[in-house]
Amino acid sequence: MAVARYQAENITSADERERVRDDIHGLMTRYGVSAQHISQRAVNIMAPVSPLVSPGSAADFELLFSDPTGDGLDQRMALFDRMAYEVFERGYKEPGLPPPDDIIHVSCAGYLLPSPAQRFVSDRGWLGSTVTHSYHMGCYGAFPAIRIALGLIGSSHACLPHGKERVDIVHTEFLSVHLNLLAREPDKLVTSTLFADGFVKYTAFSQAALAGSGKRGLKFLALKESIIPESLQQMSLKPGPRQFDMFLAKATPQLIGDSISEFVRSLCKEAGVDFHQRRVDMGFAIHPGGPAILDQVRDGLGLDESQIAPSRKVLYEHGNMASASVPHIWKAIVESDTVPVGSLVLSVAFGPGVTVSGALFEKV
Repeated sequence: MAVARYQAENITSADERERVRDDIHGLMTRYGVSAQHISQRAVNIMAPVSPLVSPGSAADFELLFSDPTGDGLDQRMALFDRMAYEVFERGYKEPGLPPPDDIIHVSCAGYLLPSPAQRFVSDRGWLGSTVTHSYHMGCYGAFPAIRIALGLIGSSHACLPHGKERVDIVHTEFLSVHLNLLAREPDKLVTSTLFADGFVKYTAFSQAALAGSGKRGLKFLALKESIIPESLQQMSLKPGPRQFDMFLAKATPQLIGDSISEFVRSLCKEAGVDFHQRRVDMGFAIHPGGPAILDQVRDGLGLDESQIAPSRKVLYEHGNMASASVPHIWKAIVESDTVPVGSLVLSVAFGPGVTVSGALFEKV
C-alpha cells in the first residue's frame, strides 16, 4: 500500500515516504485484523523480488498490478484466469486419475466464459465431464455447491440409466486480485487484512461409491439457507470499474449472533435432531468470517471455545478465504481422530444478503 501511494502521488523523498508508511501503519493498527487472529495469508498479487523477504520491507515486493490504483477489471480477470487454470492443473496432477462425472467451479473472485474450468476440461479431452459454475455467492458459496452436487448425483440415480458416482468441487478464491491499495476507509482496511487467497478441491460421492473407496467423509442429513430479516444493507459484493467492491457493516457480527440459534435449531429439526440435546457431542465447522463473527456464533449457540477451535485454526493459519474456508475445516474434521465416526457435524457460513447457509452432516 505504501508503494502504491508513492507511485500515485509521485513521492520520492525519504522523509515523505517514511511519513506515508507511518500513516498507513497507524491506520492498519487501528482498523486491521491483528496477528493475534491471523498469522499469515496468501496474497498472490505480490511477487517477492528476492528469495529472502524482510517483513515490512515494501521494496522487496513487486506488485503484479501495473497501475498503483489497480488494473481495470478486464486485466484483473485475465490474471484470475491464469491463476485459476494453474489451480486446476495442480488439483489434477495425480497420474492416472480418471475424470469425474461433473466439475463444479466455485468462486466469488472471477468469472469468464469460457471459464478456467471449461478450458481445463477441454484441454484434457474430458468430453464426458460436465462443468457447472457456482459463482458470486461470497463466503457461503460452498453450500450451494454441495446442494448442486447432491442434486446431480441424486437425480441421476433416480432418473437416468446410469447414475453419477463422482462430482468434484473446485474453489478458486483469488481475492487479492480485488485489493484497493489506495483505500483508507475503515471497512476497506478491515477487508484488506482479513481476506486471503484460498483454493481447494474435494469430491462428492454417491453413498455406494464412498463405501467402496475406503475413504472417510461427511454424509448429508439436512441443508438449509435463509436471509436474515432486514439485513440486506449490511453486506454486499458488487462489481466495480476496477475490482469487486465488498461492503461489511460494523453491525454484521451482532446481527448473525442474534439470529444464529433459531436458524440452527430449524436446520437440525429437518433431520429430526434436537440441537440443544446434541450440541455437546457435535463437531462444528463455522465459517471464520472474522474473530467477532466466531465470537458471536459461539455465544449465540452456547458453545465452548474448544468446539470452534477448528474454525479459529483455519482463520489463524490462512485468513478468511471466502468460500474456500469451510471446506478446509471439513477436511480437518474428516481427518481428525478426535471427532469419531458417527458424530454429527454442524456447518454454517455467511455472505451477502445477509445470507446464512448451513448443513448437518454425519461423519462416516
